[in-house]
Amino acid sequence: MQKFLSFIKKNKLNIFLLLLWLMIACLSLSFHEIWRDEAQAWCIVRDSSFIDICKMARIEGHPILWYLFLFVPAKMGFSVLSMQIISLLLIFAAVYLVLFKSPFSKFEKFIIIFSAGFIYYLPIVARNYSLIPLFLFILAILHPKRSKYPIFYSLIIVLLSHSHLYMLGFCFILAFLFVIENRRKILPISILTVNFFILFFVFFKVHDINYALMPDVRMGLSFSQILTIIPKILTYYLMQYSAFTRNYFSIISIILFYPFLFMFLSAIYKCSKKIFIIAAVSLSYMFLIFSKVYFNGILYQKIYLIFLILIFCFWIAKAEAKKLASYGIIAFYVLFSISCLISPVSLIYDIKYNFSNGKQIAQYIKTNLDDEEEFIAFGNPYLYSSIAAYLPKRKFYNVITESYITFYSYSNSKNDRKEDFPENARYSIIQEDIDVSKNEYLKLVYKTDRKILSSNTEREIFDIYIEKD
Repeated sequence: MQKFLSFIKKNKLNIFLLLLWLMIACLSLSFHEIWRDEAQAWCIVRDSSFIDICKMARIEGHPILWYLFLFVPAKMGFSVLSMQIISLLLIFAAVYLVLFKSPFSKFEKFIIIFSAGFIYYLPIVARNYSLIPLFLFILAILHPKRSKYPIFYSLIIVLLSHSHLYMLGFCFILAFLFVIENRRKILPISILTVNFFILFFVFFKVHDINYALMPDVRMGLSFSQILTIIPKILTYYLMQYSAFTRNYFSIISIILFYPFLFMFLSAIYKCSKKIFIIAAVSLSYMFLIFSKVYFNGILYQKIYLIFLILIFCFWIAKAEAKKLASYGIIAFYVLFSISCLISPVSLIYDIKYNFSNGKQIAQYIKTNLDDEEEFIAFGNPYLYSSIAAYLPKRKFYNVITESYITFYSYSNSKNDRKEDFPENARYSIIQEDIDVSKNEYLKLVYKTDRKILSSNTEREIFDIYIEKD
């Protein structure tokens, strides 16, 4: 008891910040409606066998770790809320490490944990990005002691590499430097080597079966576009209210981002060449993927990966007693302070507006319609997982896939099993962008709210229609 009280007394501020963070995150979580990319992973795990989950992970273009985290609650019949809680707990653990295990100052801890990534985009939007900070910070803690705990260090690199393909550059350079330093440690080197071979063979030519990554689908942006859009995303909420800032949006965004990013990297270069190599390889890989492979969806989560790399580099520089130039520290403060300013706006928008109308449609169906009713889904089949995630006992007959769906596979639709059209289905769920105003056979039953938070969820606005007698 004495040790516990001593811990409380010594860490009063950290405990207060942790509880404040948790309170804000829980409030935001209670208002958040999951959208299609969140729901897709949940529905895949809930409605597929383990073998099919492994196949779908490759088709989706994501490593399997996030699906494994969802496996037990999904198979035990828990609601999709459990996925959101898992995401929140993962980031809670990462925030705990920042507050209690990092070498950062009080101010540095504050601007990290209350930046937009940690207060909203990673804990609230429940996707595989939520796995990254925890493993990244464990690696930061282990990094000075990596030769003492080589197997543990290697296994955490493996776990991080299976969180998201965006982190492969970071994991590879960390593994490469570790192997150079520990050439005689056969087991950890073998673990790392086998892991990267597995990832290569699993995801090699994945663009042949993943719609989002197919060569003829333009999902990447040019390098110049990437250089422009990244700072815009980070400063959008700060500049939309003033005519002056809107008129000079691009140039102000670039000035607020790149000079400070390069200042920090320059300070890291002077501080430690090895840490600079980690930062340079990791960020170059991300920019390459953004411009040549895939850059779409909720963009801030992807951009915040840059911030996570900066946190890691600053962390290990401090842990190894490397002196960072004052201009590098100032640059770090500016970047994260800007992100902190975005946080409350992000929270207010999600509380005020629907992130997706899938939950709204699902609640209406549960409350007002019989369990036996069948539904015809008109429009992009990928969007309907945001409804199906809240309705575990229902499937929707989609007219495009000609089958009952809860989620949609991007694999070749010609191989999908076709099912008979449900002649007895009276209700239709129709996307907003499908015009049915002149249809003589359908009558509007329920119209959802048109106010929506994200440009990525504009098409997740649905209405319910019924066949006219």
